[in-house]
Amino acid sequence: MITSILFLSALNIAQAENESRPLRPTTHPTDVALTAGPVENFVSELYCDPNTIASEIKPTTAGEGTGHLYIRNEYNGWVDVSIGENRIGRLQPFTTGVIHDVAAGEYTVSIAVERSQYTDTVKISTISEDYDLAPGNARSVVSKDPNYKKPGLDDNRVYPTGQLQEYTLPVAP
Repeated sequence: MITSILFLSALNIAQAENESRPLRPTTHPTDVALTAGPVENFVSELYCDPNTIASEIKPTTAGEGTGHLYIRNEYNGWVDVSIGENRIGRLQPFTTGVIHDVAAGEYTVSIAVERSQYTDTVKISTISEDYDLAPGNARSVVSKDPNYKKPGLDDNRVYPTGQLQEYTLPVAP
């Protein structure tokens, strides 16, 4: 009985949590194993040259100027990120990586989840502002603001799958 009450209390607290909050806490130490510089917040062993990758990747829809390409890992597993034919690197679970100073526009990004044979292909547009990443590398600022929003959580993507269809059971005459 007590276990049930504790479970229901925890469930109510979890449901009361603001949905726009980050997927994991933001008040933790920075991670020195993550990259800093032109390709930021990826695991240290990149698949590309971080100093030249911004000029090698091309947007599918071009814009004007340059921007920052924020790539969010929404999965609870490690993912490998590719843009076109270019393999970029690996992101930890629920972590946002960024490639700085790329040509502005929309990019087609492949996110392959480790050990599941699942690849998600998303279109991501560049952002002109440079956000601090949390969780992040040693350069980043650890957010303690209760209203902090992780970059990219304010997007309005429409997921084409998983939509419920209304169905009515036939009634016998």
